[in-house]
Order: sequence, then C-alpha cells, then structure tokens
Amino acid sequence: MTDASGAGLLQGRVAVVTGVGPGLGRATALALAREGAAVGLVARTEARVREVADEIRAASGKAVPIAASVVEPEDCARVADIVVGELGGIDVLVNSAFRGDSFEPFAGVDLDQWKKVFEVNLWGSLRMTQACVPALRAGGGGSVVMVASMSARKIRPNEGGYAASKGALLTATKSLAIELATDRIRVNAVVPGWIWGPNVQMYVDWQVQSRGVTPEAAIAEITEHIPLGEVPPQEDIAEAIVFFASGMSRMVTGQSLDVNGGEYFG
Repeated sequence: MTDASGAGLLQGRVAVVTGVGPGLGRATALALAREGAAVGLVARTEARVREVADEIRAASGKAVPIAASVVEPEDCARVADIVVGELGGIDVLVNSAFRGDSFEPFAGVDLDQWKKVFEVNLWGSLRMTQACVPALRAGGGGSVVMVASMSARKIRPNEGGYAASKGALLTATKSLAIELATDRIRVNAVVPGWIWGPNVQMYVDWQVQSRGVTPEAAIAEITEHIPLGEVPPQEDIAEAIVFFASGMSRMVTGQSLDVNGGEYFG
C-alpha cells in the first residue's frame, strides 16, 4: 500500500508497538515498517523484540528493540525516551500488549486475577499512552491505536475480566480522543474477534488433542459464525491498524473498527 507519490503511507514516521510477540504485535510492527515507519518494538522478552527487529532490518527497515513491561510506569517512560533519542520522535503508538482471562465463572473467581488483566489491558495501555503524549505533542500530533476485543461486545460466560478490561479500554479511547484532539493526537481502536495466528492455532491443536476432531472440523466450528467464512488473519488486523496510523484516517478519532469477518456488528 502506497500513497499517491508511491511512497509508503508512513514514510518518515516513527511508531511504537507494544506486545511485540509472535502474534498480532509482530504482524503490526512488520506492517508499519513495510509502510516506511521506523519502529520501536516493546515486549517483556528481549529475545522476541530482537527477533522482530532483525526481520525489519533484513527488509531494509529501521527498528529499535526494547525489553519493557507496560505495567511499570518507569518502563513506559524509558520506552518513550529511548524511541525519541534513537529515532527522533514518536508519531504513532499501537497499544497491543494484553493479558488473557483466567476463564473462570465470576461467582468463584479470585478478583485479584481480574486486577492483573486490567493492569495490562487497560492501565498498561493508558500508562504507555501517557508516556508518549509529550513526544506526540512535540511532533505536532499523531495517532494512538488501541487493540480492543470483540469480547467486550459479544459477551460470553467466563470471560468477564477480559471483556470488562477491553470494554473499559474502548471507553477510554473516546475520552482520550476528546482530551487530546487539541494537540492533533487522534485516538482510535481496532476491535478484532478471532485472529488466526499462534494463539488460535494452539486452540485448534487443543481441540484436536482433547476432542479427537480434525483441524478442519475445529476451524469450521469457528467460521460457522463468521459470515466471510474465514478466521481473520493477524495480517489483516494489522492492515486496519495501518489505516488508523496513517494519514488516510486524519479526520477519524474516537472510533472503533470491528475487524472480525462479520461475526459481530458493533
């Protein structure tokens, strides 16, 4: 994807992506780099961010790997300082780091487990955003993209902690969009459902082993509820993030975009 001049949509921009692991975070970082962005890569595991940085550099891109935790305010501040110091500023922030649910019924769940989910999914996203606001403001504005979840829209049992954390993130997206608009900082959210990548592959493998079904049957059970008939690949979710990160959405803020193959219309 290029603009009218033939350059990448994010040529000359600097992006920060949290939660850069083997799934959506990696796909997002690669998509942003492909469009010309220099990328600050953030994850708790140093080996993961270095691996993705090597991929980007091998394609002649620019990347800075940073081992950090979004739940630590000092780490968030350090990330912003490193990216500004090494890449010259921050134009885009993608909050992709997440923690999954314990999948327990509410009546018996240890609510401290819910706190841990909120700590990453909500507070981690807000901490990293707050840390990056000065650099975004100094650059004349930019884009913050939250990665939410269909779990906050299509409510299912035993996912209360995760759904509530992502629902709060969607509300925070709107609040931040209003407050940061005067600085030309846009804040939007991508809302995936099922995402074909390592996590869903593990789920399919588990279904095969625990129930004795074929991989095709396990996937068919998922896609039965997806009108487009396909588990959305992580690369397609990343393309929606590129849209929000780029000038193509310069007049879009406070919005959430469902990317789920039509499984749920938000």
